[in-house]
Amino acid sequence: MEVLIQTVTVGFSQVFQPANLLLLFIGVLWGMIFGAIPGLTATMGVALAIPFTFSMKPISGLTLLTGIYIGGVSGGFISATLLNMPGTPSSITTCFDAHPMSKQGRSGLALGLGLFSSFFGGIVGVIFMISLASLIARAALKFGPFEYFSLAVMAFIAVSSMLGGNIVKNLIGIALGLLLSCIGPDPITSIPRLTFKFSELQGGIALLPLLVGLFCIPEIIVDIESEVERIVPKESLGMKFSDVLQAAKILFKQIGNALRSFVVGFIIGVFPGIGGATANIISYGLARSSSKHPEKFGSGIPDGIIASEVSNNASIGAAMVPLLALGIPGDAVTAILLGGFIIHGINPGPLMFKYNPDLVFGVYAAQFWGNVVMLLLGISLMKFYIYSLSFPKQYLLPLITVCAAVGAFGLNNRIFDIWVMLIFGIVGYVLKKLDFPVLPIIIAFVLGPIAESNLRQGLTASAGSFWPIFTRPLSLTLLILAAFLFVLGRILVKKGESARC
Repeated sequence: MEVLIQTVTVGFSQVFQPANLLLLFIGVLWGMIFGAIPGLTATMGVALAIPFTFSMKPISGLTLLTGIYIGGVSGGFISATLLNMPGTPSSITTCFDAHPMSKQGRSGLALGLGLFSSFFGGIVGVIFMISLASLIARAALKFGPFEYFSLAVMAFIAVSSMLGGNIVKNLIGIALGLLLSCIGPDPITSIPRLTFKFSELQGGIALLPLLVGLFCIPEIIVDIESEVERIVPKESLGMKFSDVLQAAKILFKQIGNALRSFVVGFIIGVFPGIGGATANIISYGLARSSSKHPEKFGSGIPDGIIASEVSNNASIGAAMVPLLALGIPGDAVTAILLGGFIIHGINPGPLMFKYNPDLVFGVYAAQFWGNVVMLLLGISLMKFYIYSLSFPKQYLLPLITVCAAVGAFGLNNRIFDIWVMLIFGIVGYVLKKLDFPVLPIIIAFVLGPIAESNLRQGLTASAGSFWPIFTRPLSLTLLILAAFLFVLGRILVKKGESARC
């Protein structure tokens, strides 16, 4: 309670200074633009903004970066809804229901649900971050290498079982993702592997070009093949105020789904290196498995949008917990934020709470008001976003392709990454025609290095013994939960298939 009071009295007074308030608005708007355009992510938005903070006061610079972080993650639902292209990796499952709803002429409601769900997950996440920062960070430290490995195994099993469709294809997709994640330097010895003497592969395959290639390029090709003039139909133009009210009403009715997704997103977000993309997928799977009508998921129902957007925004506040309390970044964006702290001569961690408490409360306040600003800008500028993405496809598709290429190139300043994007774009298009799911590939690619490095660290510590995976209570609990999710997923998939017959 004392921390909350000091956040209000000390933190709010810093953020409410005119210059800082303006920076917060600019940051959120900047972030939402980066999040809404496929290929440009919150990570890139924050990275590009850091040079502009060099001459600012620490609280001003961190307010700007915090606003970009919130806007970038939240803005991903816009392109996911209107174009079926996730603006950020954290919005992958938003596509599954938001875009079908948009195609049904209800884009206003889909965007409203994404906006309010993002606000709910973000604002509750900030309150939890303020209240439980030190406590949760200490609990996360109890996870050892074997627990991280078991967590990754649980994610693989949950995805292969709950995604639906052919489980063999899902497992093949996971195997392909794991194989791709092995390309590049060995995570322990840094010795190049699977590079076939090709020097560009020594750094491995970056996530962003792979993601853009598998998700965005196939959609662009399909849109080129279609005979429609506009990707976003004319009846989707505009978000009425009644859509906003209806979205808030639906979210209130599905408070159980929202709270469950928040818990999943926040807990997963606390663990360093896992991030909102994983939280997004697991929350969607749990929402589907808990639903009375799982067969409707993927057809454009609010449940999936709420689960996806609440969880990925909950992970924002959660990722700040280990960063502020222990100096450990929770995801890629907070890793860059850590650089922003250090540039201003501040080392996050326990000493920051002792020597720079005002700055800690200022960051808390910026997180809180950043979510409020995101909601206000979303309501007031949503028509602008819809209008921008409703241009005739002969103008919009080349622009998206260029942005995607710039995003792929800008990550590491390598032409090679653009080729990676194009090659996987063709692969993704072929897989789409074959009705082969690409989501297991992405999940395995993201979690593969985490699983491998933690397993090998654990085996080193246990002198080569695998038994700790089954004898450590937390690790065993995760494996039991994985078995439960597998059985539950198969039952629900069969139930859904029966309902369609």
